[in-house]
Amino acid sequence: MLTVYGRPNSSNSAKVFWLLDELGLDYELIPTGRGFGPTDTPEFRAMNPFGKVPVVRDGDTVVWESNAVLRYLAVRHGPTSLWPSEEAERSKVDRWMDWASISLTPPLTRLRKARAAGRSGDGDLPMVLATFTAMNERLAHSDFLAGDRLSLADIAAAPSVHRWFRLPEAGIGLANLSAYAERLADRPGYRRHILDPLS
Repeated sequence: MLTVYGRPNSSNSAKVFWLLDELGLDYELIPTGRGFGPTDTPEFRAMNPFGKVPVVRDGDTVVWESNAVLRYLAVRHGPTSLWPSEEAERSKVDRWMDWASISLTPPLTRLRKARAAGRSGDGDLPMVLATFTAMNERLAHSDFLAGDRLSLADIAAAPSVHRWFRLPEAGIGLANLSAYAERLADRPGYRRHILDPLS
């Protein structure tokens, strides 16, 4: 059985939990990370030298970094339409996964943390608005980021989409993004691991 080290209120862990639900996989959860189990022990650092969650152990194989875990699970327990085997289709998923990790999430995270600490964080606000507007424009052409079916790209972006709608700026009227969030909420795994536990 798979062993997952993570915590329910971690956005990166939540992505992995959702995919495991989509694939119908059983796993043992070892609660780990801030407020849960330690990540600074020699045993944990032997699995992930950076002391971050999630980490997945599959027999002798250990995988860390959430997007790497998503891809590993999709291949190991596929085939699945969530990460297509055809190269051109897979590249669409990969590019949106990487965009979510590199362009979408970091400025949003900085903005949220600055506001939580009592600072405005408004230096990141223009980038946050630009990235979610670009996402809204993309979703005018397809139901999901990489096409008309749910994929790993949507799972990777989902925590940030959820957190966007917790900002006051979410009222600016991005209709395609709002409809997309409703489609994500149709998935039980999204509701269980993203919508309910993530602030």
